[in-house]
Amino acid sequence: MISKDDFVRIARDELALPMNGADLETDLDSDHTVAWDSLHMMRLVAAVERETGTRLQVGPLMADRSLKAIFARITEA
Repeated sequence: MISKDDFVRIARDELALPMNGADLETDLDSDHTVAWDSLHMMRLVAAVERETGTRLQVGPLMADRSLKAIFARITEA
């Protein structure tokens, strides 16, 4: 479906956020990660859907507190 590298690239490029693979391990509300809000989540979901052609359920993703958890949920879809 989508690789970890592709997920990071989408998040970085589509959201114009300074991210790398290490950001997958950091909680979204941590001082060590980029500022994150629900608009970022919606834009990320739209970008992943465009890239993969797969519809995602947003509700469950909103509860996830790390990009790693979001990526895991997306790859389960």
